[in-house]
Amino acid sequence: MKHTAFFASLFLMLSLRGAAQEAFILKNPSFEKDKPAPGIVPEDWLDMGAPGESPPDIQPGMFEVNLPAQHGKVYLGLATRDNNTWEGVGQRLDGFLQKDSSYSFSLYLARSNSFISMSRATQKEATYNAPTILKIWGVNSATQQEELLATSTPVSHSQWTLYTFTLRPTVADFDEIDLMAYYAPGFEQKNGNLLIDNCSSIVKITGANK
Repeated sequence: MKHTAFFASLFLMLSLRGAAQEAFILKNPSFEKDKPAPGIVPEDWLDMGAPGESPPDIQPGMFEVNLPAQHGKVYLGLATRDNNTWEGVGQRLDGFLQKDSSYSFSLYLARSNSFISMSRATQKEATYNAPTILKIWGVNSATQQEELLATSTPVSHSQWTLYTFTLRPTVADFDEIDLMAYYAPGFEQKNGNLLIDNCSSIVKITGANK
């Protein structure tokens, strides 16, 4: 009986460990911090913006952005600029998104109608309210291989809206996910903003097709 109980416990532990690989729980998925602040990368996230440019912002309250958080107290604010640069964040996962497998991932997106900051091109005050899109990249931190896994439709609404994506790596296995703001079609090199809150876990929905 003791051996039976031991093997049953071992089987359960291995089963739970295997199940854990089916979902990747992001750290600080709502970009929480004790208070809003400009140019601050949220805890557990990496700054993926251009060298020499300011990091993202913890909103609301910065640059006349006043939309309440969708979840928690604060959220992430990203910008696109008129000097052909944009902001983004990334996070290392506790495993790999496997090549030829599919994963479900969702988050809330919005745009602030009011966002006032300095233009990087003119050095004058400008409104950053052009529509943007979200690009989701997978990255292999060891080989530096990367792949664009999903792109949102243009975000021009000022209310939080849930976006759900299917991520399916085809190039490599990825242990990092990057969330990048980018110009919406027709608004290239325009000053814009993208607000992000309440990311879900990344959940495997199909097995590898090999």
